[in-house]
Amino acid sequence: MSTGKSYMAYGYFFSVVFWSIIFMVTASPHLFAANYYISAAGNDANSGLSPVAAWQTISNVNAHFSSFVPGDSVLFKRGDSFYGTLTINRSGTNGKPITISAYGTGAKPVITGFTTISGWTNEGGGIYSKVITSQALTNLVTIDGKQVGMGRYPDTGFLTYESFSANTSITDTELGNTPIWTGADLAIRKNDWTLDRGTITNHTGTTLNYNCANTGSTQTPASGGFGYFILNDLKTLTTYGEWYHNPGNGKFYMYFGAVDPLSKVVQVATINDLIFSTGGYDYITLDNLNLTGSINNAVFFKRVISTDINDYCKIQNCDISFCGKNGIELGQGASFIVEGTTINNCNSYGIYSYYASLFTIANNAISNIAVIPGQSIYSQGNGGLYFSCNNGVINYNKIKNTGYNGIFIRPGTLGTSINISYNYIDSVCLVLNDGGAIYTGSDWIGIRTIDHNIITNAIGNGSGAIRQTSLSEGIYLDEYASHLVVTNNTVANSGNSGIKLHKAHDNTITDNTTFNCQRGIDYLNSSGSNIRNISLRRNAFFAKSAKQYASVFSSVADDIALFGTADSNYYARPLDDNLTFSVTQPLTGWQQKTLATWQTFTNQDVHSRKSPVAVTDVSDIRFEFNATKAVKTIPLDSKYICLDGKIVEGSITLQPYCSVIIMKYSIPSAISSFTNTNQKFVKVFPNPVNNELMIELKDNNGKTGFEMVNSSGRSILKGSFIEKTVVNVSNFSSGIYFLKIEQGRSFEVKKIIKI
Repeated sequence: MSTGKSYMAYGYFFSVVFWSIIFMVTASPHLFAANYYISAAGNDANSGLSPVAAWQTISNVNAHFSSFVPGDSVLFKRGDSFYGTLTINRSGTNGKPITISAYGTGAKPVITGFTTISGWTNEGGGIYSKVITSQALTNLVTIDGKQVGMGRYPDTGFLTYESFSANTSITDTELGNTPIWTGADLAIRKNDWTLDRGTITNHTGTTLNYNCANTGSTQTPASGGFGYFILNDLKTLTTYGEWYHNPGNGKFYMYFGAVDPLSKVVQVATINDLIFSTGGYDYITLDNLNLTGSINNAVFFKRVISTDINDYCKIQNCDISFCGKNGIELGQGASFIVEGTTINNCNSYGIYSYYASLFTIANNAISNIAVIPGQSIYSQGNGGLYFSCNNGVINYNKIKNTGYNGIFIRPGTLGTSINISYNYIDSVCLVLNDGGAIYTGSDWIGIRTIDHNIITNAIGNGSGAIRQTSLSEGIYLDEYASHLVVTNNTVANSGNSGIKLHKAHDNTITDNTTFNCQRGIDYLNSSGSNIRNISLRRNAFFAKSAKQYASVFSSVADDIALFGTADSNYYARPLDDNLTFSVTQPLTGWQQKTLATWQTFTNQDVHSRKSPVAVTDVSDIRFEFNATKAVKTIPLDSKYICLDGKIVEGSITLQPYCSVIIMKYSIPSAISSFTNTNQKFVKVFPNPVNNELMIELKDNNGKTGFEMVNSSGRSILKGSFIEKTVVNVSNFSSGIYFLKIEQGRSFEVKKIIKI
């Protein structure tokens, strides 16, 4: 080839490459990741590629979303508010997620579905109306930033139905024929854990026919003697703040009574979902957003079929509030993260996942979930977190005020490990009963670990149920729950039990503390299964009241002694530390037992103990916990004794997510009257002691007297010896004793701990 032809060939080659690059750049929307800015002061005709050329609306973002590429960011201006639903229909990739976040300074940008009502029409009788545009029947309304419930009859409490027909009708013999409630909604308490919702199709006399509104709720039969109330009808508006929405004519009604509606800010959710993924889109990150006011969900990653899987999605540092259904609904996916996010005032769940794996839920604050009766679209559930899952971590979350469970875990098909640890859960089961702060059930292949959680105030609500008492548990291992490790948790102030095992088997329960629960630990074998292979060690079950039990065991079979193994536990009720066990079985019926008779009955708990001291004043009992990540120092106003007999004063130090129970302690007068000469002439061992206590003199100086005094100051044993002796203490109650050794004019006092 000649030199000239060679130059011509190279020139042609570079020309083709150059124009190919130009074509790709101009033909494609963009090849490289870009930031798109949205401002309330922007313009949708802008490029959106800089703050000064920002777009204005969510609808314009939706129009461009399908052209976004991995690594793109959609940034809303801080301090601004945007109305509508942002629709996700593109995926990012590993290391290049599509991010929806904020720019600028100030408060997080708001994406809202709220419509603020103005221009009210006076309908008379204290009721005002406004025609609104809404995507569906609204399910979330606020007045001055506080959620208010739909109008209902009666305004509080329940009516009672005496009989029912399948899941189609209920009959209340006291229900009048007027007003006619056809077309209204019905909230029906069907059992302790179900508040169903349906539409009244016919009201004739004392009978209400209805259709269930909830998917699967027809599987839950009604139960005569339970309660109901009526809602979603204009005739229910009799109390300030009650509302009714008629989607047919678009009218929204609210009862103000004598209050001027213009003096109040009323907001109505008119958008179904605020951020909506149509299903199957991966590597999406939501960051630093304020999402508020939805009929359904703030964030909804949809699952239509099993292939619509949303993997590697992340929601972080967001504020989510006022959701008519769930704060976050994650249909199905793997490796998603929700972290550093606040979620409050949702009618059903804080976070709900149909099926999840390899997930992380951490450092979130979730509160006021499903606390308005009848407002949830679900008949059961309704709580902080719901997961059907495998391989996940739920830790360092704070969950407060839930209608039903705090955390609900349902095993997935693979059944691998789940870790629920270092969470603080307070005030659960405020609407329903027979639930728990942490609830799980079903056989499980793999290990579920419940570790270092602090749980307070599992309340339980029997309103509208036959049993009005609390059936709320701290940690609830329900039917067939297996292969759980429950360790280092603290449960206080449960309406029913601290830890409950209902037909559960093959579980390890160690180093937990329950305090001021009606039942410290509760075993229930009701039918169809046996409680077996339970390992119960080093737990403290502390009954604050003399009416509480440290342990309760009820079984339909005479098999209680076969439950598993137990040892080195504390069963303490210092106000009355005697009959602290309740046992029910067919052969013997109901019995109360002491620790000693429980030990004989089961051949278990050989080294377990009662309270080290007796208490006469409940105010002398002190319970402290640390639900933070930092070490906590607690000042003490007096001298206290721990369950293990250790005396503390000045202050105590608690590690993160730990607790302590201490009792005010003073040296008995019989001991304080001793004048110890600080002699060191006696050796006592072992200490703590279970059966035999060895007393040995260092120097043999003849006959030596001794006296054993209990923690109340009563002398229970006296004797003498030469050189050494053995004292049998096997029949002594667990606790603290004082041994006085006299030798001539000198004596020495030793504290003895009996286990």
